[in-house]
Amino acid sequence: MPLDELIESIHTLETYLQRFEDKYQLRSEDFYRLVQQDKLEQSPDFIEWLGVYEIKLRREQKYQHMLDEILKQQPQVRLPILQPV
Repeated sequence: MPLDELIESIHTLETYLQRFEDKYQLRSEDFYRLVQQDKLEQSPDFIEWLGVYEIKLRREQKYQHMLDEILKQQPQVRLPILQPV
């Protein structure tokens, strides 16, 4: 997935996650921590929220890896790295 599509995907996932955050009055980061500590009961919403959040985390890791690779190749980067669409 190209960098621009990856960024767009992360933004889309963040918008989707915000619906859960608004509904349950809890940030996704805090929800994830509670899930990892086994402090929440399972529900269809929580299973979906967890899945979407984990996809976002993986895409953020991929974004960071791609950015690191770009910076290795070009120590001096002008923004935007990609040409605006």
